[in-house]
Amino acid sequence: MKKGHIFFISWVAWAWKWTAIKMLLNEQIDNLELALSCKTREPRVWEVLWVDYNKLSISEFKESIEKWDFLEYNFIHNQAYYGTLMKDVIENGIEKWKYILKEMDILILPKVLEERKNLREDFTYIFLDIPVDKIKERMLHRWDDVTWLDYQNRIDSAIKEKDLSHLADYVIDSSGTPEQTLEKLKSIIFEKINSL
Repeated sequence: MKKGHIFFISWVAWAWKWTAIKMLLNEQIDNLELALSCKTREPRVWEVLWVDYNKLSISEFKESIEKWDFLEYNFIHNQAYYGTLMKDVIENGIEKWKYILKEMDILILPKVLEERKNLREDFTYIFLDIPVDKIKERMLHRWDDVTWLDYQNRIDSAIKEKDLSHLADYVIDSSGTPEQTLEKLKSIIFEKINSL
């Protein structure tokens, strides 16, 4: 019986991430939905809680870890926990014939590939990549309140993420415009949906 599919999307810093995803959701593709991440960090100025992500306290997050509620989780940029609840992508997602978009850090992908082998046919992993020099340029030109610590953490994370890009099913060069990134994403997603 046909069922849904998960499209995990990861990116290095400033790779048109949410811009491309929100544009993709505006395309109104049948049964395509965004599953929100759970995070422990405070919202940024442009984010809305429960719309852009679900905020958990550290104690709530750790309790969910102990209850095995997460499909995956990680401690990101040495700052906060991020995770994907199993129910959001499995029970309320692919088992209801939905196509789920979900962000997932590529640093956790090796663990998911090892521990969730039974789900491998149920997800496609897409990595949005840009050169490190482009990351630095975009951070410095678009984020006025960036601290040196956050800047360095994100550059260090980007280097580690790029080293794992070979594990992704698809790598998209996001050096261009958000519209160009969107077209590449749409092509991959439509091709997969049509093959299910």
